[in-house]
Amino acid sequence: MRHLALTLALIGPTAAGASVLDIFGFDPRGAAMANAQTAVADDFTAAFYNPGALARRKRIVAGAGFIAGFSALEINRALSDSPFEERLPEDFAGLTIGALFPLGEALDNRIALGLGIYVPLAQLAEGDISDGRIPQFYRYQNLPDKFVVAAALSAELTDWLSIGGGVQVLAGLAGGVDFQVAIADRAVREQQVGVEVSLTPAGTAGLHLAPLDGLSIGLSWRQAIALDYALPSSIVIDDLVSIALDLRGTVLYTPESYNLGVAYAIAPIDLLVSAELSYVRWSEAPDPSIEIALDLEGELLEGVGLDERLDIASGAPVDLQFRDVGVWRLGLEYRVDETLVVRSGYAWRPSPAPVPDGAFNYIDGDAHLFGAGLGITFNNPLEEQGNPAHVDLAWQGTLMQQIQVTKRAAGDPVGDYTAGGLVHAISIAFRHDL
Repeated sequence: MRHLALTLALIGPTAAGASVLDIFGFDPRGAAMANAQTAVADDFTAAFYNPGALARRKRIVAGAGFIAGFSALEINRALSDSPFEERLPEDFAGLTIGALFPLGEALDNRIALGLGIYVPLAQLAEGDISDGRIPQFYRYQNLPDKFVVAAALSAELTDWLSIGGGVQVLAGLAGGVDFQVAIADRAVREQQVGVEVSLTPAGTAGLHLAPLDGLSIGLSWRQAIALDYALPSSIVIDDLVSIALDLRGTVLYTPESYNLGVAYAIAPIDLLVSAELSYVRWSEAPDPSIEIALDLEGELLEGVGLDERLDIASGAPVDLQFRDVGVWRLGLEYRVDETLVVRSGYAWRPSPAPVPDGAFNYIDGDAHLFGAGLGITFNNPLEEQGNPAHVDLAWQGTLMQQIQVTKRAAGDPVGDYTAGGLVHAISIAFRHDL
């Protein structure tokens, strides 16, 4: 008897099509400013946005937050009796935790370590595998079902230049059970349970420059990350029939991205303006559908000549024909006084996906992203230290433009449809300088 994989439990930082942090932001500040943070992130969130910026902060910062998302995306079908029902993204909620630690007082704290974690509240992670013919929003399907970790180290080389690098790590846990079945005895003769844990790191790197008073420039890179799974299973029945089932594929994919941010603080009016361009390599996105191979062997099947005729194998992976895209972001932060800041942001996110007019129905439309929020600063909240604490709140809304899908083939089982709608997210976070 070989391995019979009953389930796949994923405990790693991945995404179905870009992560929660990529789309909604790591914290309320990022969410409100439409994620235009590569040049301005200055706490532990820089472990994700720009590792090079971590060394800008000279004191320990710790924080925690909550984020929730609500989908109002819709798929309106022309064919009412299709055998393939559409799948819509579910609402989600999760927690963020992070800390930044300056290191080496002898070096004026020019080295810093940052750690950020996103924990989904429903489950640590889920690799959702759907038939590619089912209409579904590629970017959002099981988007929040993953445990995301970003860790990075930064060094300040001069007063105006710092660099950094780090990792995001994907961890996979697979279980296997071995069976040999004796029909005459109505018993399982042999069984084994095995567990394998693997870690898949993806690199991050960043550069932060402050060449002039008020001007900040940030560059960052995040490597693509995904989970490649293989679940070989087999059942042997009295050595007469052997059923081997092999399931393989890739889930929870996040594309490689290059990010350039420029920010300028207009001191006379206490306004920070942050603009950003991200180049996202969606052209490398793999086919998320499952590869299946079924092989039946044994004396009984060989005797009746069916040992090869019952074998099944899925075809080659489909080329999604996704394209690389550039995402534009603009964020504003206005300081009302020492205790209150107001934020807003806008992003234009073109779709990497072609209109699905063939057999597969991975949907993604061009989108406008709007953000708004505020930050409140408190002094000495615990009456133990004079360092400030911050509470940040944000709302973010994404309007996905409606797309019209017209199938090329007559009699397509899915039929024509339109798709689009809104996705809302709210977040709140607490940070404290220690």
